[in-house]
Amino acid sequence: MKRLLLWLVMVAVAVAVLLGGTIGAMYYFTDEDALPDTHPTLGQTTLEPNGYEWSVPILGGVVSRSFTSLTNLTVQKLGDFGDTAPELSLPEWAGHSDAVLTDPSGATVVQGDAAAFSGYSYAQNGEYTLTLTLWQDGATMQPAKPDGWYQYRVSYSVNLQPKAVLSSERATQGDVVAIMVTGILDGSSPSLETDLGSVWFRPISGGYMGYIPVTYNAESGDHAMTLRCGELTQELTLTVVGADFGTAVGSAEESVPGAATEYQNAIWPLYTQGEGEKLWSGTFAAPCEYGVSAAYGSTLMVDGTRSGRSTGITYAAAPGSAVAAPQSGTVVYAGTLTLTGGTVVIDHGCGVKSYLFGLGNVTVQRGQQVNRGDTVGDVATEHQLIFELRIGNKSVNPEAAMDGSSGLQYREDL
Repeated sequence: MKRLLLWLVMVAVAVAVLLGGTIGAMYYFTDEDALPDTHPTLGQTTLEPNGYEWSVPILGGVVSRSFTSLTNLTVQKLGDFGDTAPELSLPEWAGHSDAVLTDPSGATVVQGDAAAFSGYSYAQNGEYTLTLTLWQDGATMQPAKPDGWYQYRVSYSVNLQPKAVLSSERATQGDVVAIMVTGILDGSSPSLETDLGSVWFRPISGGYMGYIPVTYNAESGDHAMTLRCGELTQELTLTVVGADFGTAVGSAEESVPGAATEYQNAIWPLYTQGEGEKLWSGTFAAPCEYGVSAAYGSTLMVDGTRSGRSTGITYAAAPGSAVAAPQSGTVVYAGTLTLTGGTVVIDHGCGVKSYLFGLGNVTVQRGQQVNRGDTVGDVATEHQLIFELRIGNKSVNPEAAMDGSSGLQYREDL
């Protein structure tokens, strides 16, 4: 028995020595190469760490080795970005961030996270100083990874000049063209004079974004536009190209006295109302899974006679099938109209609204918030499902918004 106990003790000691040696070797050979080696960029320039504190796990996190470099007053000078507000891009490992930005007068204008910095609108030109700290919560990861932070301290200058640019200088009938205004330092809000339709502007990082509707019957050729914002007056030209939307066969509808007036009283006031904030994100979705019976802009033929143009998309949807919200927004109308049956209007912000006609049951209420794909009702028996997308009172082609080619998706990162 004594020999067995002695043997067990010797085995335990050997294992302990071997394990200790293994841990010691792993500890010795673990160096700063184990730390995250990708760093944020500002205006495409890679930032250099000013200080850090990391704990690197060894042998499953049982033991760790620390690496520390004290922060100092060194500032990485990035130079003059000219009339461009520099964009900050974070590495994948950054779990959370802290950003402090001081302006040319030394005042702190941002004290928050990286998103707060990216959303800052510059109020003056000159040299700015940014202190950025990024953390990785490696201790909570499986397997455990380095846990700690890097700090960066940089300075850069901006010399913003007010200007406006279009997402495209040519647009096909039915398109939406975005207009981006940057370099506005005096707090002024822009306005656009154009015969194409009303344009709402929303604040973005470093300026404003607006959306110009080019409806199905916008006149082909050059359209002169004037952008005004504070001291800025800029002339722009948008060239509209005609489109052939084809024809579609429709059915005659019985004329009901008062139906048109009821529709106008309920719907037309919505053209000039709405959220200023952008509520949509990404592409729009079709309100149902059925095929299209009349495309946007198509000439409608009833009994061989032309009967107007399609201002939306008509779907060959089965009665009773679900109707979904094309995008996130606020329901601003939910009811039944003689002319269009069950009707739901969703405000997506910036003058952009979805109009859904031909519903049987309406399952949402005015003021309700909906997300892309939420059910808002079902298809009626006596009406066809129609999806209109409008900016103000001008209809635009929903297909472009659904396939991601619309100006509504232009620079959504801002």
